[in-house]
Amino acid sequence: MNLKQIFGALFVAAFMLSLAAVPASAGSVGYKIGVQSGTTSDTYAAESLPNAVVHGFDTIDLALAALKQGDVQFVMGDLPTLKYYEAEADSGVSVVASFGAEDFGIGVPLGESELLDAINMALGEVISSGDYDAIFAVSFGNEIVVLTDDTDASTATEYPIATAGGKLDGILQDNGTIVFGSDTTYPPFESLDEDGNCVGFDCDIADAIAGKLAAHYGLDNFSATMKTKTWDELLAFTYDDYDLTLSAMTKTVQRAEQTQFTRAYYSSKQGILGTPDSPTITGVDDLNTLVDVADEDEGGLPGLSLLVSAGALGAIALRRRH
Repeated sequence: MNLKQIFGALFVAAFMLSLAAVPASAGSVGYKIGVQSGTTSDTYAAESLPNAVVHGFDTIDLALAALKQGDVQFVMGDLPTLKYYEAEADSGVSVVASFGAEDFGIGVPLGESELLDAINMALGEVISSGDYDAIFAVSFGNEIVVLTDDTDASTATEYPIATAGGKLDGILQDNGTIVFGSDTTYPPFESLDEDGNCVGFDCDIADAIAGKLAAHYGLDNFSATMKTKTWDELLAFTYDDYDLTLSAMTKTVQRAEQTQFTRAYYSSKQGILGTPDSPTITGVDDLNTLVDVADEDEGGLPGLSLLVSAGALGAIALRRRH
């Protein structure tokens, strides 16, 4: 074997070893998706979209900013909130798909059955009296009310008598205030106006529940207070300086291990938000698609191509495409 043949053989061997070091997925990438960390959208993406590149943000506002800046290609979240941002003037974003179904519940500390029963009764009266429809219209306009009735045999059918010294008794006697913990950065459910007041669907539901409690228990000047908490703080379910959780929180089996939930007070879907620059998709399953890097722009991962020289035996070169 002459020197030329030896060099060619060594080059080919080195090349084959280099191929073994290249990941199978190096020629494809997943869609970049923004979510609010700890939400059901985050959980869904982790469980159902393994090929996607998921970026978690502390608030939905930060995820939206990343979308507009091109750092992510889509944002997943609760459909009503995505529609809220879509409707803003010159938003530059639009809802491109919706999927799934979810029910929101009010979180109640574990073991507080009296409080759970009282809130379920008050919420039931808000729904049956027609107050719910009026509150819904303020936040969601002419959309049709679709509310899951997930009550069962364990759901209270009458108000409890508050046990002296218990949680419910303490709330009814506590300066006339029931305190709801809420992540007040999530319109149209809860956000703060210029004066720092909570506005939105959940805030109005809280006021209506307080009104029903006051009417039944004969309380004067009893009201609801929305205490701003981060989403992570709410997911800890400590209830240290607030009584209940009211924050567009989906009722899930995992969360039910740490808190009780009332009957559903809102039924919704998940949505996907995009921009004119986002890839075209027809549904959530498309977000699990791997895209060939060769089809991506220059910002994608580098592709690999092989060049075979006809001028010399075994002269194989590996070139990066930039």
